[in-house]
Amino acid sequence: MFAEAEQRVAAVAEAEAKNALLPIKELPEQALEPEPAPEIEVAEPQVQQAEPELETQVEQQALVQESASEWQNIETDNEFQVLFFEVAGVTFGVPLTNLGGIHRITEVSPLFGKPAWFSGIMIEREQKLSVVDTAKWVMPGQPFEPSYKYLVMLGETPWGLSCEKLLGTERLNKEDVKWRSQPGKRPWLAGMVKQKMCALLHVEELQAMLSNGVDIEGR
Repeated sequence: MFAEAEQRVAAVAEAEAKNALLPIKELPEQALEPEPAPEIEVAEPQVQQAEPELETQVEQQALVQESASEWQNIETDNEFQVLFFEVAGVTFGVPLTNLGGIHRITEVSPLFGKPAWFSGIMIEREQKLSVVDTAKWVMPGQPFEPSYKYLVMLGETPWGLSCEKLLGTERLNKEDVKWRSQPGKRPWLAGMVKQKMCALLHVEELQAMLSNGVDIEGR
């Protein structure tokens, strides 16, 4: 009986010996496969294109700067005379050196297709004078119906500003005027007469606006 038990133990020991694990140093080496390098996505630089609106603004600013550089204010002596006249309660002044004359308003013939501020044509000594409704030019959209009596002519041009009252002439010094150095949105304005707080007209710029068919707002 003991002999049989010993035989079983010996058989188990022999089986375990056959299935025993190899020592670590005897394990076959396995080649390690290198891990693939992670792919790095390189973002392509985005070229920003100038927006049309930005380009338009830049062009407009360039035009404004160009016009501002070309604009020159009127030249006067240290002392000069100014004619003052009134339209719808507003006083304006024009240097006598830029005054083309004064006429009484007679018959004015309207022309089709002209702006609302263009009253029409008046014949004076066989000359055709272009009559401006000054109130409508200066204050478009306002319900003024002045009773015009006189036509103040702008230099040697056929353009004339209608007015209600002639306030006479005065001699001014340059220091009496707050002169403008840039045209801004009112190139027709040479400056402000300080004592009267009224506009001194830039006749050359004003007649250019009238010839282009635009009012005080540039429309």
